[in-house]
Amino acid sequence: MENKTNITEEMRVQLRSEFPSKAYSKHPTKTFLTTLKAMYVTERLNDVFGVGRWSINHEVIERTDDYVLIQGEFISLDYEVITPKQYGGHKTTGTNTEIADGFKSAITDCISKIASYLEIGIEMFKGNISITSNTSTQQSTESDLPWLNEKDLDKVIKRAIEKGSKPNDLRKYYKISKKVMEMVEAKLI
Repeated sequence: MENKTNITEEMRVQLRSEFPSKAYSKHPTKTFLTTLKAMYVTERLNDVFGVGRWSINHEVIERTDDYVLIQGEFISLDYEVITPKQYGGHKTTGTNTEIADGFKSAITDCISKIASYLEIGIEMFKGNISITSNTSTQQSTESDLPWLNEKDLDKVIKRAIEKGSKPNDLRKYYKISKKVMEMVEAKLI
């Protein structure tokens, strides 16, 4: 039996660390979802586990005339990592689609799902990252805060509710308002 090391807390922090806003995009078919671009996932896995020190052991589960479904599991050469087997699928026909593209996309889909079990992109999966237009907005920090007084902040929140903001958006506004009030109390504003 191989002697592998457990994932350290430092590695876990690195796996969970934030991505730049350009790493996120709207899901191509489920536009209500945000996705993490695959190359950022691969880069994170390379950074944490080492280039060439991890892979996805996969097999084709189903293949139809226009679709491929694969099952995969994460393999690390150096670390004891156990995640559930995951699935990925993609069309293999259609405009500008070759069979190889469908297979590659199915594996990419599987890698992205496996990565979620390793906490890569965890804030996105929690709903704390959302896409507006072609840009993403992440949780606000005090450097993002507008110079608002409490009355103006209430107007912003009311406008967000009127426009149908989702609970995660309202949580963001709550965090902003809480941070502003802390800054006022500390006489930073």
